Amino acid sequence: MQKLRPMAADKITTPKPNKSEFIRSQPPELPAAAVVEKAKAEGVSVTTGLVYEVRSQSKAKRKTKKGAAGKSSAVPKGGAPTFTSKADFVRKFPKASPKEIITKALAEGLKIDLDYVYKVRSSVKAAKGRTTGETVAAIPRKGASVPRPMANASSAENLLKAVAAEIGLGRAIEILSGERERVRALIGR
Repeated sequence: MQKLRPMAADKITTPKPNKSEFIRSQPPELPAAAVVEKAKAEGVSVTTGLVYEVRSQSKAKRKTKKGAAGKSSAVPKGGAPTFTSKADFVRKFPKASPKEIITKALAEGLKIDLDYVYKVRSSVKAAKGRTTGETVAAIPRKGASVPRPMANASSAENLLKAVAAEIGLGRAIEILSGERERVRALIGR
């Protein structure tokens, strides 16, 4: 017969705190290293990598809850939001100089640099006139057409001379004679 062991009353364990919940309970502006130290003091073992991962997942969840746009609105100090993203803010002033846009952005509480303004504007220019699936090569040229290399007689003659020099004068004459005969046969002479 097997003897049953009595349960030890002194081995009651408290449930371990959830690491992710602990990290989310800390203020987001608290550095990851400070969160790790705080967790260590409370007996929770976390790493800085876990802190970054949990915080990034929390941010992603907050973004999806904000709405279909998924963009946070910037709210100026004393009013309602006037745009949905920094890029929208830049696009709002198509005629303003980049320095003027930066000044206006600072007044709205946004931090934008010159490179960002130029990048947004270049993407706007690239998108103009394009339809879905259209490649850059398919976009018609605007302005004067570029002359073809054999647009005038002298360049065609120069090209013919260069080909004759490359393959030999005798072979070039044979090719031209063959082409003359083919053309005569087509026109009926």
